[in-house]
Amino acid sequence: MRQTLAIFVDAYRELNSKKLFWISLFVSLGVVIALALPVQVEKGISIFGAKLESGPMVLVGSKAISASAFYKFLYSWFGINLWLGWGATILALISTASMIPDLISSGSIELTLAKPMGRLRLFLTKYAAGLVFVGLQAAIFAVGAILVIGLRSGLWDARPLLIVPIMATFFSFLHCVSVLVGLLTRSTLMSLLAVLVMWLFFWALGSAEVVFLGQRDGSEREVTRIQEQQRTVREAIATLDQQILRLAPATAPKLLDAPDIKVAPSLSPAPGDASAVKPLAPDVPPQDEPGNRPRRDARLSTKRMLDMGQKMIDAATDTNADSVRVRRDSLRSHLSSLEAQLPSRVDDFESARKWHSRLYTVYTIFPKTGETKDLFQRWVIDKSDWDGFLKMLDQMNDSNGRNDAQDALNKRPLWWVLGTSFGFELVVLGIAAWIFCRRDF
Repeated sequence: MRQTLAIFVDAYRELNSKKLFWISLFVSLGVVIALALPVQVEKGISIFGAKLESGPMVLVGSKAISASAFYKFLYSWFGINLWLGWGATILALISTASMIPDLISSGSIELTLAKPMGRLRLFLTKYAAGLVFVGLQAAIFAVGAILVIGLRSGLWDARPLLIVPIMATFFSFLHCVSVLVGLLTRSTLMSLLAVLVMWLFFWALGSAEVVFLGQRDGSEREVTRIQEQQRTVREAIATLDQQILRLAPATAPKLLDAPDIKVAPSLSPAPGDASAVKPLAPDVPPQDEPGNRPRRDARLSTKRMLDMGQKMIDAATDTNADSVRVRRDSLRSHLSSLEAQLPSRVDDFESARKWHSRLYTVYTIFPKTGETKDLFQRWVIDKSDWDGFLKMLDQMNDSNGRNDAQDALNKRPLWWVLGTSFGFELVVLGIAAWIFCRRDF
C-alpha cells in the first residue's frame, strides 16, 4: 500500500509541477465567479445593471425557472459543457499524455519495477493518477457552484458535488485511449493526436445520433398529426353525410356522388328526427402506424380544428342540403390533400428511423461522452424546473410538443449510458494493461 501511495503522490507532484495545472485551476475559479454575476429579473437576466430581456433570455426569467435552477443551468451549459467538458479536458489531456511515454522511455521504469510492486498495480496506479488533474478541477468548480447557488438562491444543495465523479468518468473514457496509444508508440505527440481524433469521433457519432433521433421523432409527430386530421375529417364527412340524408333522403345518392349508396328503410324519419339514422363508420387508419410503434400524443392545428368544428356546427343547424354538400366537398378536398401528404411523411419517418437505428447500434459500443456530461442535468436539476424550461422553449419556438429528442435522452437508462461506456474503457484498458505486463522494458 505504501508503494502505491508513493507512486500516486509522485504522479500528483509531476502534474503539480506543470504550469497548465495551475492555469486550469485559476481559470476554473474565474469561470465560477463569472457565472455568479448574472441575476434573474422578471423577463430575463441582468448583469451589472444591464438587462437582457429578449430572445432566449426570456426563458431564464423568474417566471420560467427557479433561482437555483437558473444557476444550475448556467453551470451545466457554460461551466461543465464548455469549460470542464472542453477547455479543462484539453489541458488535462495535454498534461497527462506524457505520463506513460515518459515512464517507459526515460529509464525510470526500471527503477520503479525494482521495487516490490506488481506491474499491474503500477500501471493502474499511474492510470488513476492521471485522473487527478480533472478531479481537482471539478472539485474546485463543484464547491464554487454550491456556494454561488446557495448565496444567490438561498437553497443549499450538495448535489453539485456530483460534478467530480461525472467529469472524472468522462475524462477516463478519453484517458484510456491516450494511455494505450502512448504505450504502443512511446510518443507523447502521437498519444495526444490519437485521443483528440477519437474524441472528435465520439462527439460526431453522438451528435449524428441525436440529429437522427430528432428527425425520427419529428417525422413520427407529423405522421401522427396527419392521421389524426384524417380521422377527424372522416368523422366530419360522416356527420355531413347523415345531415344530407336527413334533409334530402330522396336525392341523397345524387348529392353524395354515390349512386350505389344503400339507404336503410328507416331512413325516412320526420324532419328533424335523426334517431333512426345509422351512423356511417368512418374509415379510421390503424392507430399504431407506422411500424407498430406506440403513438405519441400530438396537438392538432388549432385553426384547422376550429374550422372543422365550425363546419360541423353550421351543418347541424343548416336546412339547405346543397350548402351542406359544399361543406362536405371542401372537407373531402382537404382529406385528399392529407392522403397525398401521408406517404411521403411515412417515407421520411422510415428513412430517419432506419438511419437512427444503425447509428444507435454503432454508438452503443463507444463511450457516451456527451450524455455522460448531461448526467449533471438529469441528477441535479429538479424535474419540475427542467419540464418548465422545455415548456417555455416549446412556446417560444411555436412547436407542437415538447423537445422529444432531449426528453428521450434524459430517459435513457443509466446502464446504457455508463455501462456500455465503461465496457469500452475496460476493453481498451485491459489491452493496455496486458501489453504493459508482458513487454520487456
